[in-house]
Amino acid sequence: MDTADRVADIAPDGDVVLIVGVENIRLRVYSQCLRSASNTFGAMFGPDWNEGQRLSKESPTEVPLLEDDAEAMRTICCVVHHRNDLVPQHLTAKEVLQISIEVDKYDLKVALKYASVEWLKPRVNAERVEMGNLLAAAFLFDNTDVFMAHTIALILHYHGSYLAFLDDEFTSQIIPSSTFCM
Repeated sequence: MDTADRVADIAPDGDVVLIVGVENIRLRVYSQCLRSASNTFGAMFGPDWNEGQRLSKESPTEVPLLEDDAEAMRTICCVVHHRNDLVPQHLTAKEVLQISIEVDKYDLKVALKYASVEWLKPRVNAERVEMGNLLAAAFLFDNTDVFMAHTIALILHYHGSYLAFLDDEFTSQIIPSSTFCM
């Protein structure tokens, strides 16, 4: 079976197949779970959009999300569908950041609030890039307490120039540069 033909059955009788990323990873999900988790998906799978017109578990609607991160969307869909058995037990700081980017894009902050608390916990002996990824993820999750905790950890444990954070592709796009140039 070709990779493009395989479907990750997060919801085996789901009415939507998300086709995610450049890899065209196929995620079978329930539109109602996504609608209840996100206003963005609520509109997309509502009666006013084409994607919401022909929802059927016999012939699931295919929705391309080619600009999104496939593994991040898979993890998000598993959480939203209460499939914690399929959620990775450990995520890297980069994976947490990728998830937070998708969460921000699709307005899923409330639905992922409790999972994000676990994912955003400080890492022992984290490198600068990891610290920056978790700081940016906390920013995107709108978790001010965790953002402050990661900022304090940076101040106490990072001994390099904070301007180095501006060299990171994601961190520099997410967190205002004035944060690092005090």
